[in-house]
Amino acid sequence: MKRGTPGMCIVNPSLVPDIASLTGSQSEIMRRAGISWNSWIKVCGGLPIRLSVGRRFKDRVLARAHESECLRRRFPGGAEGGIDHVALDAAFLRPVAPALSADAIHLPPIRSVRRARQLLVGRYPAAAREAAAALS
Repeated sequence: MKRGTPGMCIVNPSLVPDIASLTGSQSEIMRRAGISWNSWIKVCGGLPIRLSVGRRFKDRVLARAHESECLRRRFPGGAEGGIDHVALDAAFLRPVAPALSADAIHLPPIRSVRRARQLLVGRYPAAAREAAAALS
């Protein structure tokens, strides 16, 4: 994770729809996922978050990954709830590209998950296609 802004990362945009079921509502997210609602909005939009927040979020999601049918299908494994935790761990966090960190400065405030998801689709078309394919 050396590219871009040091100490920052993004959650793999193609995993966000699969993770959403594990986070819960605005009132539950801190307890269930270990991140704030504002951080979740950034995750949904594919925006950078602090590396420490990303690691804490990854740890919480990995601990509950067996509860997500989408993650079980995407990372099949023989042990621990049928999930390949090593592959999920490797795919979870991504470095921040320098252009992305510069673009984030010029974004309008994103105050809802809906707007963040619209931003994600605009920035990462491949993630949108993967999410649509996973739902069908």
